[in-house]
Amino acid sequence: MPSENNPEVQYELFEDKKAIKFMDNHFDDEKLIKRIYGKYHQLSIDPYNEAESSFKSRKCPKCKKTRVGDYRIIYFINELAKEVEIIDIGPRRSIYKKWD
Repeated sequence: MPSENNPEVQYELFEDKKAIKFMDNHFDDEKLIKRIYGKYHQLSIDPYNEAESSFKSRKCPKCKKTRVGDYRIIYFINELAKEVEIIDIGPRRSIYKKWD
């Protein structure tokens, strides 16, 4: 459902504990936080367009991924509820091992 404040927003965004912890730990890096929030906005408009090539994970087979520099955002789309859940954020080199 479109947001009253921003009519182009189609999906509501939620952060999981791991994503919140990442954001808390990187709060001092204003540039990174700003870029991640920009990506959040893009995901709330069209999460399918922002998805990179398939994310193969046994722990979350329906999850998608998107890129913010050297970091990856792992997320799940609940199409019926029009929600995007940010599952995790982390450096590219370790996020794939974590979610294998």
